[in-house]
Amino acid sequence: MANEADHRKGDRLSCMKTVAEISIDVPWGQISGKAWGSSNGRPVLALHGWLDNAGSFDKLIPLLSSDLYVVAIDWPGHGLSSPRPAGDYYHAISMLSDLRYVIDGILIIPY
Repeated sequence: MANEADHRKGDRLSCMKTVAEISIDVPWGQISGKAWGSSNGRPVLALHGWLDNAGSFDKLIPLLSSDLYVVAIDWPGHGLSSPRPAGDYYHAISMLSDLRYVIDGILIIPY
């Protein structure tokens, strides 16, 4: 019985080991990121800190349940995302509009 349970657990985790590169068009270029799991899963948006990138989640996400759909983005100017236009600032208020582009671009959260 334990072997069957271990096998099912392995199946559940295996889909979280497959990652897809994503790209969301924005007026100044693109916001890039990664997605794990089925897009039919419970949505989770993984956001990195300052001077970091979506790769920060590469080792964590495969350990999570397979019923999730996890999207990790690179904030503008980080990782593979386009930098903001010249003269535009990087601040928390801008991040809110960035999130709207992400949500609209991948339809992760119905509203």
